[in-house]
Amino acid sequence: MEQIIATPSLGFSEAINKAASNILKFEGRSRRSEYWWTMVIVYLVSIILTPFAGFVLSLLTVPLTFRRLHDTGRSGWWWGGCAILQGIVIALFAYDMIMVYLNADNMHGYGDDIIWAFLLKYSVFTVLIVIYKIVLIVLYCIDSEPNDNIYGESPKYIIQEEQQ
Repeated sequence: MEQIIATPSLGFSEAINKAASNILKFEGRSRRSEYWWTMVIVYLVSIILTPFAGFVLSLLTVPLTFRRLHDTGRSGWWWGGCAILQGIVIALFAYDMIMVYLNADNMHGYGDDIIWAFLLKYSVFTVLIVIYKIVLIVLYCIDSEPNDNIYGESPKYIIQEEQQ
């Protein structure tokens, strides 16, 4: 018979050290404490320093985010789906701005209609992205799978055979 034992949460410095030592590693699993302590640092840096510094740090947390999703038994591409959706929205917005600029002379009389169409389109995209991000936050908060999964062994749980 097996007994599953949870190891204690990682402390702040232990979590940051673990995240830093695996900064470019996409494979494997990461515990919640490792993920959330690192994200606290990223958000504080982006508030204190500059949004650009926070953006660079956020890019460095992509492998950690993949490993966090792996720990719950999910593909890291759950995060990738959100990134792709945001990229599509940015590309569509750029396309719309270029089309408005190129056709500005032919758009007299459509001013309010174009503004409302833009607002509706990008409001729908914003709602979709917010819902997707809420789903991701829930996935980041889910506890580790106690058993080994296709991404590796659990960094949190130890499985011991009970002796009779």
